[in-house]
Amino acid sequence: MPIVTGLLILLLFQCAGEALKAYFSIPLPGPVLGMFLLFFCLCCYRSVPIVVAKASHTLIPFLALMFLPAATGLFFLGTKFNHQWPAVFGAVILGSLLSLIFNGMVMKWLCKTNNQASSNTTMNGKR
Repeated sequence: MPIVTGLLILLLFQCAGEALKAYFSIPLPGPVLGMFLLFFCLCCYRSVPIVVAKASHTLIPFLALMFLPAATGLFFLGTKFNHQWPAVFGAVILGSLLSLIFNGMVMKWLCKTNNQASSNTTMNGKR
C-alpha cells in the first residue's frame, strides 16, 4: 500500500503542475512544473517521505520507457522531418555528451564534499 500512496502523491504533483500551466498559461509542460513543486516541497520538508521514496524506486527501472512517447512522436512526423535528421542527431549526441560531462562533474563534487564531511566528523571524534 505504501507504493500506491507514493504514486498517488506523485500524480497529485503532476496534476498540480498541469493546473498551474493551464491557469497561468506557463509555456512549460505540466509534469515539469509538478516536478518543481515536488522538489520545492521536499526541500521545505527536508526529507523524502518513505512512501514517495518507495514509489520512486519502483519507477526508476522503467525510466527509459517514459521517454518512448517523445521518440515515437518523431517517427510519425514523416516527410516534414526528412531534412532535419542531421540536426536532431547532432542535438542528441551533443546533449548526451553535455549531460554526461555535467553529471560526472556533479558526482565528483558530491564525492569530494562527502569525503570532506566524513573526515571532519572523524577528526572531531564524533565517529
